[in-house]
Amino acid sequence: MKKLMLFFCTALFTSGITFAQHKSVKKSKSTTAKALVAPVPVKDAFEQNYAGITDAKWSKRGAGNWVANFSKEDVKTAVEYSPEGSWVATRSEYTADQLPETVASALKTKYPGATVKDASKIERKDVAAYYKVNIQDNGTDKAVLINEAGTITE
Repeated sequence: MKKLMLFFCTALFTSGITFAQHKSVKKSKSTTAKALVAPVPVKDAFEQNYAGITDAKWSKRGAGNWVANFSKEDVKTAVEYSPEGSWVATRSEYTADQLPETVASALKTKYPGATVKDASKIERKDVAAYYKVNIQDNGTDKAVLINEAGTITE
């Protein structure tokens, strides 16, 4: 009798857990995100620096800065501005073929067998422009920082 009662309680408990995990599927209305429009000072500063770029997609960072994402000549670029329109930073993504000769030759000299995975040029107002190049050297992934003159700092 005890075994029968234990079996019954186990079956009841197991079925309760099974049905507790059933989630009902509710259909929700699909919503489309509205395109963000940057403030006038930000748009003016962008148009002054990047005349001719018409396909920029704007987003807003948590700190309140505005970011314009666009592509020009197969280079993806993100430019960040303060809400007042002052430039904060620019990040441009490059392939190995698009890197400047000084950067490419510095990499070949220091890491002769390395392959370039991707690279970014980072410009900020408080630091001189530099390239962050992600390479694979002897099976190891490395991030190498190189200034425009070809000086490597790791």
